[in-house]
Amino acid sequence: MGNKHSKPPPEDHQKYPSKLDEFRSKVEDELARRMMLQREIQMAVNVAKARDTLCIFGTAWGTLVSGVAVARLAGKQIPPVAGVPIVIGGLVLGNIADLAYGNKLARVTKEAEYIMEYERGRFVPAKQAPFSKFYTDEERFVFDESTRVSELYPNAFFAEKKK
Repeated sequence: MGNKHSKPPPEDHQKYPSKLDEFRSKVEDELARRMMLQREIQMAVNVAKARDTLCIFGTAWGTLVSGVAVARLAGKQIPPVAGVPIVIGGLVLGNIADLAYGNKLARVTKEAEYIMEYERGRFVPAKQAPFSKFYTDEERFVFDESTRVSELYPNAFFAEKKK
């Protein structure tokens, strides 16, 4: 009866976090910091890869455009098909430059936030996944009417029919 565990906790017990709660909070914060650092490293690597791609293919595209321009100024006949890599290359390089130096990363992040908040049903895993239980029935049935790949053309010709 005199043991400290036999007495009810004081009423203000919930007001002050216990040492275990403080420790748990510190561990969770440390894990969050490590996840944040890993995310930032991965994002930095992706931006660096985009910049490297831009350097390599930007130089190749610039050489192509310069060659076509010099040939055109020299009065040589340029085949119309030469315009295809110039236009497509410009679009692709513009997209990569937007990631490497523009605000594409911020726009993509905002879209990802929107999807995670309002379209969470897209992430529901197969029912066999150990974390499948954490999704609600509402999220589970968002894409319930979708068709299995094996039931679509041309796979439907080869896939075995299950009853």
